[in-house]
Amino acid sequence: MTEVWKLDNKHYCLYTENRDIMRRIKRYYPDFEIMAEYFKFDKLIGIQYKVPIKRKRSAFRLAKVDQN
Repeated sequence: MTEVWKLDNKHYCLYTENRDIMRRIKRYYPDFEIMAEYFKFDKLIGIQYKVPIKRKRSAFRLAKVDQN
C-alpha cells in the first residue's frame, strides 16, 4: 500500500509499505525526508516520507508503481 497526500504548501507526504519503493527512495531520492517509521513486533512495516513540492510528480509515480 502506498499513499500520497498534501501536507502543506511546500510538501507532500508519501506513506509506503512496499519494500521495493523504500529501496528506490533510499537510492534515488535523497531529498525525501523520513517523517515516521512504523514497526510491528520490531519489524519495519512502513515509512512515511516528507516530499518537496518539486518532487510531486515523482511521488505520485512511485505510488502508481505499487498499484500495478
